[in-house]
Amino acid sequence: MKYLGRLSETELEVMEVIWQKQEAVTVTTLLSKFADKDWKTSTMSTILKRLIEKGFLTKSMEGKVNYYEATITLEQYRRYETQSFLNRLYNGKAKNFITALVNDDELNQKDIAELREWFKHEKGEQ
Repeated sequence: MKYLGRLSETELEVMEVIWQKQEAVTVTTLLSKFADKDWKTSTMSTILKRLIEKGFLTKSMEGKVNYYEATITLEQYRRYETQSFLNRLYNGKAKNFITALVNDDELNQKDIAELREWFKHEKGEQ
């Protein structure tokens, strides 16, 4: 997957709306979804410009209206972020992350049993 910039919390909020829509959106559409934030057109346009620069959106124009469309799906983004997280903090190894969870008492015996069953199911042992 191509390199993508890191998303801020606000950018992620906007992308989640775009992913949910699953079609090209306009500034007006997005402003209506974020009416509670009282954002101005210029604020939304700046966020969208950053998302284009980071590789998450493309922009097209029909008449005088700009349409913004995601370049990757939410699932692709999750995989990208997961791998980035593992690379940055755990030498790219899921085992190192799980070990940290166990060592920090973040996983209890029930969690471990559920994971064990999940792994068995994924390997087709059930």
